[in-house]
Amino acid sequence: MHLKSLTLKGFKSFAQPTTFAFETGVTCVVGPNGSGKSNVVDALAWVMGEQGVKTLRGGKMEDVIFAGTSTRGPLGRAEVVLTIDNADGALPIDYSEVTISRTLFRNGGSEYAINGDQCRLLDVQELLSDSGLGREMHVIVGQGQLDAVLHATPEGRRGFIEEAAGILKHRRRKEKTERKLEAMQANLTRLSDLAGELRRQLKPLGRQAEVAKEAQTIASVVRDARARLLADEVVALRTALDDHSRTENERRTERIVLQERLEQNQLRINRILEAQDGDAVDLARRTAFGLESVQERLRGLYTLANQRLALLGTEPAERASGPGVTPSMVADSREEAERLAGGVVAAEAAWLTGQQLTRAARQALDDADEQIAAQSALVSRHDLEISKLAGQLESANSRLAAVRGEDLRQANALDAAALRRERLQIEFVELEASAALADAGETDLDEAYEFAQAAVFEAEAEIERLRDALHGHERERDALAGKASALSMALGQKDGSSELAAAGVAGVRGLVADHVQVEPGFEVAIAAALGSLADGVLAETAGDAFAALARARDGDMGRVEVIVARGGADADAGGLADAGGSAGAGGGAVHGAAAASDGDGRGSRRSGTGGAPQFAGVGLRFAGEVVTAPGGVHALLAATLIADDLDAARDAWPSIRSLQQGETGEAAATPSTGAKGEAESVAHPAMPLTVITKAGDVLTEFVLRGGSGAKRSRLELVAERDSAAARLETVTAEIDRAKFALAEQRGILQNAKQQSQAALAALREFDSRLAAQTERLSRLKAQVDASRGEYERLERSRALAGETVATALAAADKARAELEAARSRPRPILDVSSRDDLLGALERAREGELDARLQLETVRERVRAEQARVLDLERQLVAERAAAEEAARREVLRRRQVDRATAVTSSLPDVLDSVDRSVAAARLELAQREAERAEQNAELGELRREEGGLRDRLQGITENVHGLELQIYEKKLHLSSVLERVGSELGLVEDDLVAEYGPDQLIPDDGPTGIPFEREAQKRRLAKAERMLAELGRVNPLALEEFEALEQRHRFLTEQLTDLTNTRKDLLTIIDEIDDKMKFIFESAFLDTQNAFAEVFPVLFPGGTGSISLTNPDDLLTTGVEVSVKPAGKKIERLSLLSGGERSLAAVALLIAIFKARPSPFYIMDEVEAALDDANLGRLLTIFQDLRKTSQLIVITHQKRTMEIADALYGVSMRQDGVSAVIGQRVEVAS
Repeated sequence: MHLKSLTLKGFKSFAQPTTFAFETGVTCVVGPNGSGKSNVVDALAWVMGEQGVKTLRGGKMEDVIFAGTSTRGPLGRAEVVLTIDNADGALPIDYSEVTISRTLFRNGGSEYAINGDQCRLLDVQELLSDSGLGREMHVIVGQGQLDAVLHATPEGRRGFIEEAAGILKHRRRKEKTERKLEAMQANLTRLSDLAGELRRQLKPLGRQAEVAKEAQTIASVVRDARARLLADEVVALRTALDDHSRTENERRTERIVLQERLEQNQLRINRILEAQDGDAVDLARRTAFGLESVQERLRGLYTLANQRLALLGTEPAERASGPGVTPSMVADSREEAERLAGGVVAAEAAWLTGQQLTRAARQALDDADEQIAAQSALVSRHDLEISKLAGQLESANSRLAAVRGEDLRQANALDAAALRRERLQIEFVELEASAALADAGETDLDEAYEFAQAAVFEAEAEIERLRDALHGHERERDALAGKASALSMALGQKDGSSELAAAGVAGVRGLVADHVQVEPGFEVAIAAALGSLADGVLAETAGDAFAALARARDGDMGRVEVIVARGGADADAGGLADAGGSAGAGGGAVHGAAAASDGDGRGSRRSGTGGAPQFAGVGLRFAGEVVTAPGGVHALLAATLIADDLDAARDAWPSIRSLQQGETGEAAATPSTGAKGEAESVAHPAMPLTVITKAGDVLTEFVLRGGSGAKRSRLELVAERDSAAARLETVTAEIDRAKFALAEQRGILQNAKQQSQAALAALREFDSRLAAQTERLSRLKAQVDASRGEYERLERSRALAGETVATALAAADKARAELEAARSRPRPILDVSSRDDLLGALERAREGELDARLQLETVRERVRAEQARVLDLERQLVAERAAAEEAARREVLRRRQVDRATAVTSSLPDVLDSVDRSVAAARLELAQREAERAEQNAELGELRREEGGLRDRLQGITENVHGLELQIYEKKLHLSSVLERVGSELGLVEDDLVAEYGPDQLIPDDGPTGIPFEREAQKRRLAKAERMLAELGRVNPLALEEFEALEQRHRFLTEQLTDLTNTRKDLLTIIDEIDDKMKFIFESAFLDTQNAFAEVFPVLFPGGTGSISLTNPDDLLTTGVEVSVKPAGKKIERLSLLSGGERSLAAVALLIAIFKARPSPFYIMDEVEAALDDANLGRLLTIFQDLRKTSQLIVITHQKRTMEIADALYGVSMRQDGVSAVIGQRVEVAS
């Protein structure tokens, strides 16, 4: 993985988009100071998630946006895009190339994107942290970073290694877990206190809950009985409503049928009237009249034809006698026609009058019908209005009663809320006062608990000290006991001397070592002086010594040495060897000495006071001065001196030689009285002296023995055993005293713990009381606030209820007034008596109109006939005149007319017969039509009478329906009131109420089936339950719910407490795992860094040595890292004492070691070699060359040699307009 490119847009001095293409090796960015080189480093840090404004060399984050210059305006945003080659999959993302962009707007908005997709800052940081790029940006090394390394504490240097090793995320995880633990501890304490408080509250609340449960049982009975009674009432009302509705529907159906019959009746009447208004009778009359006219014309024609035939047959004679038609005949006929025309006008006037009368009669009848309908509507409206007003009055009264009840309830609730508010306020004030008083006592309890805890800590510390001392004494006792036992076992090993001492030989005291006591510090010297005699046997006399030797020889006990404890008569006779022989030679079997006995067998001590003054100046002492032993032993030590060391012996040796050379060789007795014995020994001054050092070196005039590794003598072992035994007694006594003190201190600790626990219990009890008091205070505060809110709400509800009562009262008064006003108005009267008269007048008018019409048509027909006759006469007159003029022609025509008249007279009788029959048929038809008209009039009268009956029945049914509607309305009001009670008191809807508590439902009892519903029994049951409920007194209705909630809360808190405890264990386990992981990672990273530093430092400091170490290796979690450097030729190891270049180079060495131990894909170096000379720069470049093999380097530099190793160069310069300009060049290495 490596950086491919970096694009800056509006970032700091890069106002124009600028792209850096980085090489995989070394890329150098060069340029003069102030040109913007370091802005490239800031851009890299910024795009990778840097949030520190100071790190970006600014005062606020907005400073990274190009601020503008005198010639160029500021920009609105800054954007940096970083492209990373991820072909090796180092970044945990499925892309071979990753582009990270960050944009900052001047208004403060910020955007992050990965491959163009919007993301969060945390996403960018986590993506980079998985590849070794932490939030602290250790891969960016600037001069500030070097200063941080130089001035860092050991813990700070540890932080650099942790970040490179990726430990910081584990440490943050651990810190997060620890914060959870701290928060959890408070929750645990709080939960424990709450659980205890809840346990105390459960008992009294449980008793209230039992009473509430009993009350709830009784209340359920009350509810059940009330529900069943209300359900029965609802069912009854529903049944009544159904009956009334069914009856109403029947009446409505009957009304509809009657209405339909009435409409059919009216339709039939209208049809009859329309039929009467038609021309059927008139047509029959006109037909009959027309046929009669035709009959008359035909008869006139027949008469005329006969006359013409008679005339034409006798015409010449008649013509000769005179004309047949005269002008007077024409005038008479015209006068008759005019007279008849005058009758037509009169007949038309009569017909028009008849029509007007008919229309007037019909209009009067219609007006009467409309009046009757209007009167009927007024009556219906009057009755309906009264019913409606009565229903409104009833509804208003019910509403008034309901709102008055609600107003009363609100008033009672308001009074209760006021009392409750005052009571809660008093309780709150009292509790607040008691809480204020309780706070004063908390300080004393805290001080008492702190004092008790201090006593506990002090006692525990004293116990720890005593326990440590006891353990030390016990360890020393065990060591001394083992030592004494081992020495005793060593001293108890059997040899010739031991066997002889144990054989019980008379005169044998025992072993010499057991009867010699030496001052501490001189055991080795005395052992060297006595030599093997220290392991010998001590005998009383010389004879005892000979007997002992004989016993040893006979018993084959090996070689033994016997020392005579005191002299006597046997001393010289025993042939003893010279007592002045060398104490260290051990060559004789028996060593004796002339000694004076004190008579009790106890030897004396040779003090050497006669010789001591001679050697006082050279630091020598006689051996007899430090030994308490029998006389024989003192005789052996008479010529032995003790020096502190070889130097003292060498310094004193000239004095000893001069002393020996200055003596006459006579034996002189030197009496001495020792401090520890009373005996006299004899020394021979001419005897050679022996000097022994405290270390056991033996010096004579001609022989010196010494060195190291000498075998310890029995005397030393005995002395050491005795010393160990004495010390063992002392240590045992110390152990007994320590145990006693420890027991006493444990009692003190127990007492202190009891006092501490008592103080803690008192403090916890106080805290519990305080918590309970606080909780109660909070609860009371909430209750007070709730009661205030409730009181205000009830006040508003009461005011609203008062307004509602006033409104309902006004509505009731208004309804009552309207009903009284409606009832006071007279009920309209329905009068139909004039209708029959009007109907008769209409019939008569229609008959008069019909007669006038018939008369008019008759007159019109006679006028037409007379006018036709006038025309005929005129034509006849004209014809006669024409005939006179055209005699010849008419003569011809006369014959024709005669023929025609003959034809007419021959065929006209048949036609007349047919016309007569037609006239008879027409008259018959007219009679029939007139008969039908009479029947229609009769039917019309019957229909009128039936219509009156239907209207009467319809009015009765309408009144009945109005009554039913009023009853239904009342029932619905009642049902609505009952259902409102059901909803408010039981919280049920009608369907659920009837389904669960209807009268058809059996009432559960002790039996298997239940009992049927009886209203009276349920009333008694309800009264009994209400009485029992009243006997219970005041009941906390919320106690059961509160108890269940409190119990559930206690159970929940217990479970939560268990969960928190388990979670705490899990978190502790997680912390241990994180610690182990961090230890392992840090230890591995530190060792690698340590090895890398050991490799890097000699390169940067030839001939110098450097190392890093842990300040506390036993604690890998908190230990710091110490750096020790020692350049060649200097004896300093502290970084602060180095020169500036050396300090920078040492810091670089540490960072490079970290980089090599935990390499990162790339590193950015910002003028890290600025303070280095040419030689050190070369060494650093050697490190860079080595580092470039594994990582990409981006170096900000001024050094030419650094540029020479670069694979690419970017030059940055500042233009005149204050914008950084960049030019790049890839460096080609010559082959």
